[in-house]
Parts: sequence; structure tokens; C-alpha cells
Amino acid sequence: MIKKGTVLFIVVLFLALAALGYYIQQRKRAVIGNPYSTIPQDAGAVMEVINLPDFFESLASDNEIIEELSLIEGMEKFTRSVYVIDSLSHRRDLRGFLNNNRVLISFHLIGRDRVVAFFSAALPPEIRERHMRESLSGLEGYTYGVKEYQGSRIYELQKDNDASMILYLSYIKGMLICSRSGILVESGIRQSEEPEDIRALPGFSRVASAAGKNENKIFLVFSNLPRIIGLLTGDPDRGIAARIGMLASCSETDIYLKKDGLMMSGYIETTDSSQILYKYLSHEPANFESYLVIPSNVAMFESLIGHYPATSGRRTGGESLTYLADIIRPQLNGEATKVCLDIQGQTIEENSIMLLRLKGRSATEKVFADEITTAFSATGKPSSEYIINWRPDDQSDYTIYLLPGEDLSGLLYHEFGSGFSSSYATFYDNWLVLAKRPETLSKFIYDNILSRTLANDLSYRDFEGTMPSRAGYYYYSVPSRIISVLSGRFKESIVNGLVENINSLNKVGAVGYQFMSSNGMIYNTLSVSFRGETVKEASTQWESLLDTMISSKPMFFTNHYTGRNEIFIQDLNNNVYLINSAGRILWKLSLEEKIKGDPYMIDYYRNGKNQILFATENYLHLLDRNGNYVERFPVRLRARASNGLSMFDYEDNQNYRLFIAGSDRIIYAYDKSGSVVRGWEQFKTNGIVTSEIEFFRVSGKDYLVVNDEENIYILDRRGNTRVDVKEPVARAAGSSLRLTSGSSPRILLSSRQGTLKFISFNGDVETKSIDEFSDHHIFEYFDLDGDGSGDYIYIDNGKIIAYNSDLSRMFSESLNTNRIFGPYGLVFSSADRKIGLVEANNGLIHMFDSKGKNARGFPLRGSAPFSVGKFSGGNSFNLITGGSDSFLYNYEITR
Repeated sequence: MIKKGTVLFIVVLFLALAALGYYIQQRKRAVIGNPYSTIPQDAGAVMEVINLPDFFESLASDNEIIEELSLIEGMEKFTRSVYVIDSLSHRRDLRGFLNNNRVLISFHLIGRDRVVAFFSAALPPEIRERHMRESLSGLEGYTYGVKEYQGSRIYELQKDNDASMILYLSYIKGMLICSRSGILVESGIRQSEEPEDIRALPGFSRVASAAGKNENKIFLVFSNLPRIIGLLTGDPDRGIAARIGMLASCSETDIYLKKDGLMMSGYIETTDSSQILYKYLSHEPANFESYLVIPSNVAMFESLIGHYPATSGRRTGGESLTYLADIIRPQLNGEATKVCLDIQGQTIEENSIMLLRLKGRSATEKVFADEITTAFSATGKPSSEYIINWRPDDQSDYTIYLLPGEDLSGLLYHEFGSGFSSSYATFYDNWLVLAKRPETLSKFIYDNILSRTLANDLSYRDFEGTMPSRAGYYYYSVPSRIISVLSGRFKESIVNGLVENINSLNKVGAVGYQFMSSNGMIYNTLSVSFRGETVKEASTQWESLLDTMISSKPMFFTNHYTGRNEIFIQDLNNNVYLINSAGRILWKLSLEEKIKGDPYMIDYYRNGKNQILFATENYLHLLDRNGNYVERFPVRLRARASNGLSMFDYEDNQNYRLFIAGSDRIIYAYDKSGSVVRGWEQFKTNGIVTSEIEFFRVSGKDYLVVNDEENIYILDRRGNTRVDVKEPVARAAGSSLRLTSGSSPRILLSSRQGTLKFISFNGDVETKSIDEFSDHHIFEYFDLDGDGSGDYIYIDNGKIIAYNSDLSRMFSESLNTNRIFGPYGLVFSSADRKIGLVEANNGLIHMFDSKGKNARGFPLRGSAPFSVGKFSGGNSFNLITGGSDSFLYNYEITR
């Protein structure tokens, strides 16, 4: 049995320990202060960093945006500060001071034009000022001095031999404060004695309570931002700077840093009905739909989503325009988007369009058109001036309306729509589109015809994944495209700085910002993407979206009605398309097989109308210009094809002969109807034929040339052997088969070892060796320098090497991939010859001259085989290719 005295002793001991614990805890509380109590209340922004050393490491070494900033003139002070603080924070003794405690970094305007950071952190209870002083004394490469201020000491730490790098530090109530401004440190000391700190500002505590507990975060105090933003705009009392001060009370966003970007999300608190964002608390967020029709060459857009137009009441622009607004208003479906396009040669105002989503189009457009007619008919204007029919090609037309005023957007959306000049309108799907110029509307329609919109832009779709799917407001921009938009809104020196550093700005892929009402506050998200190395993109004439990437070399097909060329192509899904010279898909047909070899244009009926002939593994196909099969086609082949189709018109009389090798090693000859040619001896090879059959006419005699894995066969028109080749010749898989130039032409190819094989028409074979090449080399014979003699072009081991007719080297250029399409010999004139190829993996098209120099404007963007031709007369050529984004590209090449 326990004695009473023992029980009493245990109780007393327990109470004593509890009292001691309470005393120690109170001592700790007395020593450990809250860093918010030191933040001067004029801070425009306050960052709360969970782990300062890790955070600065991510800035200094893990984030490419900060790395790129260090290259920009004027930003080096900021980035140097990041690197210096990163260096100090990683010292073991200083890191121990922080003990993984959170650090606050606030930003303040000092004087008229200097924004300075202020650091504040609570130190562990065992750390005293003497510990800090001892560590400063031991910092190699730094010296410090001390001064007294209102009972506290301020330490001035300077890096040796660098008077520009000075830090001011002080120890206050168990906290360390630090800044490059002594004035800010003094202000922090004074603030620590005040009864209220920055957390007492309206809305601050509420957004802080909604923040992530273990995330780096940033707070904005909107009333303190105008003077800071005014440094960029030039006037804190006007424009963007003034409006920022009126947006809301405070905001908080959690920070997520990645190597290729930055994302921030959190809440905004608006406590006063006079603040701009206050009215958005009552708006329900909705899905953003404008991206479906916004052209992909957008510079920026901003959209109100789930917001319905203002009620009637504003009366500007005359009776007719007001009536038009009254017609449109009930049909609007809660989404309005202002877009600035990147169209060269036009002003910002001319590049701007406004999209208004409709509940339905047909009835709305009819009433709209009737009112336009009524408004202008009294003026005596001919209808062609106010109802404009725009025809992008011969098969389609669209209507563009002249408006009886320029403020339709302002009548509908008041503040959001005011200042937008809209003289013209058009309807596209369920959208009413406004613009200042009809040309801008036609460009918008054209991009949508070709599906060249953000919905099909891979970069935008990747970026879209970083943003919420629903919003009340959405802003998006491509920074390198908005410099002209910023001019006049920001200081000239800022705009000029962006121009001078356009290469760095190009690496920022996009900036997006959204907000919506949530939990009685505004939830907002900011995302910035960084794309690293970029290739300057050449401007295409048009880009047309296919179902997937192209798989065949484009063929120019002549429209027998207009005389203009069109494009026939196949994609990876085996769909074939005919696309007109404006880039519009005329038709699409799904096939079961991939085209083997090249397609051909023929006049099947000999009536001046053209058709498209091609082969797949099991069939011959013949399509008319409308995508319909001709007569008995498709015709099944006698055997599965092992090579691509070859077509010859011996006498140029449209008596076509079609040759294709079967998997049974027989060479088949068909006529244009797909019937086997009578009198053709079905020649059988020793091995499988995989390359196309060639035809040459030399000294009045015709030769059909066939090769399998080991042999060359030279036949006559009936399929009999015409020339016995005196030794086996194994052609490299990547070698072309050509006829040499000169008075005594010979058949030329490259063997598997890369040696040149010259085959005479008496069967003799001559071998010449230039260099050593792998079995996977590519070979072409082409007169690149225009001297009348062919040159030897090799591609092997990531290089293109050209040799003159005397086997001397012309040039050698390195490529960045071994996956090559080409090379293609291109003749623009007798004196202008090029060799073209595609680096498929890198998506680059090259066009080299005889010196190995890329043609002006090259490399171009493209990752598929290409063709060069003309859509119409003139000096310009069109290069047609495909990209990894499933678009077909049309580049204009001016010689």
C-alpha cells in the first residue's frame, strides 16, 4: 500500500514540473516572435517561404525563368541578389539559425523608383544576438559594422571588394530581419513596437486562413501596389497602376515552382462594394468556350465567362445601333472575349476582335441582317457596301456586315466592351464576331476554316492543363507577341527593354490568369510556361488541320476547271485528302491501306479532266476530283505489292502503263483500267523488289530497270531481258537509281558499302569509291551546282556530304538526327538549284546550295516529306509539308 506522504510528494512534483514547463514555454514565447510583426505596413507584396535555402536553390538553379532573367540587362541586380542570398542561406551556421522556420520576404518602394526586399524570420529560442554576431564575424569574404537604432543594433554586412552588395541585419525579440536597405530595417524595428501589424489590414487574415499550410505563398496588398506598378507605367494614379489599387483588399496565392514554369493559386478578399472585383462575387463560373474559335496566332485575349450582358439603358451610337444591341442582348449566352491577333502590318486596334457567344445563330442573324438593311437603305448606299460577301475560295462564301456605329460592344457589355471599336460584324457558328476592319474578320474566318485555332494548338492545349476548367474571368497572352499592346501602357524604357531582349522573352511560352467566385471570395490562378530553346518560326501562307500527321509526300494536282493546283495527301490513319490552294479540305476519304510509292495525275478519259491514280498493298485506286472512284476501281492486284507503283506514258499519248512488283517476285504490268497488259512477259526476279521500277530512253531504245536485294535487271517494254548485267549489283536501300549526264549515259546507284556503281547499257559495271559509308546511308545524284554534270549527295551518320562530278568534296554539314526524309533535288531556275531534306525528329526543313549554306529563311518548321511547286503563275513557289501537330503547312518561297 502506497503511503500518503509518497502520494503527496508525487502530486507536488507533478505540479512543480507542470509549472516549470509552463515557465519554459512562456520564456520561449517571449523569445520566439512572429515575423509578421516586423513587416512595414506599406508592403505591396509579402512572400512566406517554408524553407528559405531550398526556395532560393530552386530559384538559382532549378528554374529556367530566373536563369534567363540573369541574361537581361537591368535584371542582373535582382538575380545577383538571389545568388548571394542563396549562397549565404546554405552556410551551415546560418542555416542552423533558421532551423527550417518560415521566412517572410516583403517588397517595398524606397524613394521614388527603388523596390527593395525585406526579410524577417523567427529564430530558434536558443539563438541569441551574440550567436548571430559570432557567425557574422566568421563569414569568409565579408566584413561588418554595427550601429545603434532605438535600442537595437543594426549590422551592416558587406561583401569584400563589392560595395554594391551590402546587407543590413538586426536581431529583434527573437527575430532576424534583413534587407539591402537600411531604411527598411529601421522601419521594421519601429513596426515591431506597434500594436497592430500587416495582418490587421482588411481581408488579410481571411485569405491567410485559406492558404495552404505547407506551401510557399505570396500575399498582395492592393492599396499599396499602385506606386510600385507606377514604376512600370510611369504614373501610379492612372491606367493599370490606378486600377490595381481599386481591385480588392488582399490576396494570397500558393507558389509552385517547376523547371519549365511557375504556377500560383489562392484567394482574393474584396471587402468593399466600391472595389472592382466585388461585383464578381455574384457571378457563377462556367466552362471557357472561346478557345474553340480563337485563331492560334493570338497575342492575347481576356474573357468574361458566365457573365451576362448589361441591361439596356446606355444609349450611344444612334437609334439603329441601339436597336441592334436590343436584338442581340437576349441571344447572348454568357461569354464575351476580347482578342488581339498577331497580324503583321496592322495596328492593335485593327488586330482586335470581340467574340460574343450566342444561344443560336440562324434567327438572330436574319433579324440582324434585316435591321442592317433597314438602317442603310435610307442612306442610298448600295447593299454591296454594307452586306459584304467574302469568298475564301470557289466553293464557299461568308457574310460580313457594316454596322451603323462603332460601339455595339459597349452597348452590350458597358465597361468591358467600352473602348472597343467595332465597325464590322460577322456570324460564325454560334458566335457574333466584331472588328474594326472586314479584313480582320476574313482572317478570323479563314483560320477557322483551316481549324487553325487554339483548340488545335498543341502548345496551348499543354498550357490549358495548368489552368482550372471553369472560370469567371480568363486572361491569356504570349509575351513575345504583346509588346505593341504594352506600348503606351508601360514606360517606353520598359517596352524598349523587352524589344532588346526579345530572344529571352520568346522563351516564355505563355502567361495565363483566371479567377472565379468561390466560398464567398475570389479564387484566382496564375500560370507561366517556359519553353527553353526556340526556333524562329517562318510564316506560313496557311496551315490546314488533318486528322493526324501526314504519311505521304504531297502531290500537286491540277484542278481542270480553274487551272490552279491543289494538294493530294494521305495521313497516318490512311485518310486521303484533296486540299485546295486556299488550304480548305475539299474532301476526305478513308482507305484501309497505306499508299505505296507516289500517286500520279492522269487524264483517264482523254477529255482534259484529271484523276488521281495510286496503289496500296492490295489495290489500284483511281479517284476523280470529287473523291469518287472511277468505273471499276478499286481494282485488286494480282499479288500483294512489294514496292510502289510506277507509271509511264511512253509516247506521251495517255496510253499509260503501270508497273508494280508482287510479293511473288513477279513484275506485273497493268493498263490504266487495271487490266493486265497483253504481251507483257511476267518477269520474275530472284529476290523481293522493294524500290520502284525505273524507265529510261537512251539512243532511241527503251529500258525498264528493276532491282531486288542482289541484282539489277534491265528489260524491254515486253518484259524480256534487254541487257545482261555482267556482275551482281546490290543497291543500298537508301540509294536512288539515276541516269548519268553526258553523251554516253549510264545507270548509277550506290551499293550497300557506299561505292558508286556505273552500269553501261552493254552490261559493263564500273565501281568508284569516294569514302566509307554505313549500310544505312542515303544517296542521290543531282546537278547541284548547275554545271551540266551530276553531283553525288550522301547522307550518313548525321551528316550531308556533297561531292562534285570529279569526286572532290563540295561541302559537308552536320545534321542533328539520323531520321531523314529526302534528299530532294530542287530546280528553281538554271542557276538556282538546291538540295532539300527534312530532319524528322527535330521538325526542321533544310534547303542547301552547292556551298552547303541554307537558303534564306531556312530551316523551316516541318517534320514530314515535302513537295515544291506552284499554285498559280508568278515567281513564287509553294513548299508543302506536314508537322508533328497534324497540320499541313504551305510556305511561300520567293526566288
